[in-house]
Amino acid sequence: MKKYLTTILLILLFLGMKGQKQDVAGLLSTARGDYESGNLENARFSLQEALNGINHAIGRDMLALMPDNLGSLEKDVDQDNVTGVNTGFAGLFVSREYLDDNQNASVEIVSDSPLIGGIKTLLSMPAFLMKDPNQKRIKVEGQKALLTRNESETSVGYEVQLIFGSTLFTFRTDGVDSENEVLAMLQQIPVKDLISVAE
Repeated sequence: MKKYLTTILLILLFLGMKGQKQDVAGLLSTARGDYESGNLENARFSLQEALNGINHAIGRDMLALMPDNLGSLEKDVDQDNVTGVNTGFAGLFVSREYLDDNQNASVEIVSDSPLIGGIKTLLSMPAFLMKDPNQKRIKVEGQKALLTRNESETSVGYEVQLIFGSTLFTFRTDGVDSENEVLAMLQQIPVKDLISVAE
């Protein structure tokens, strides 16, 4: 158990230095002191808080990579969201909204999403997709993704879901009628760069 905690502490220390966050370094130092004094509960709490700090740094890096505009839609930085989910030693949620008068789009990146299993099944078994004319497989920067068209009485929306590792990337639009326009917007998002930051 001691080897395991020491290894985690060293990994988090390295990531904390990479994230260049003073509070992360302080939390890691506190965790080390608590661990060495035998206060394992406090050491674990400090490690989880440090990981949240690292997740926030990763999320901010992801938001910095996203474009200011998607077609005619402008980013709404007031809606930017970066949340480290404190469940064990994992969790990250990043989102950005793009708006104009009649349309909107959003990008969400969620680690350890419970939806991953179902989406993987749909992507690996295309026979399921043939039953629903509003769903199909597409490629996004060489990766398989699921495209879903949603239509209500008042608007048309699209959703693109892409899995990389244990992370789910979701791009949604509302009020954009054209699939080609949705795909053109999606091409403006540096998905490969976002994947490399998340991994």
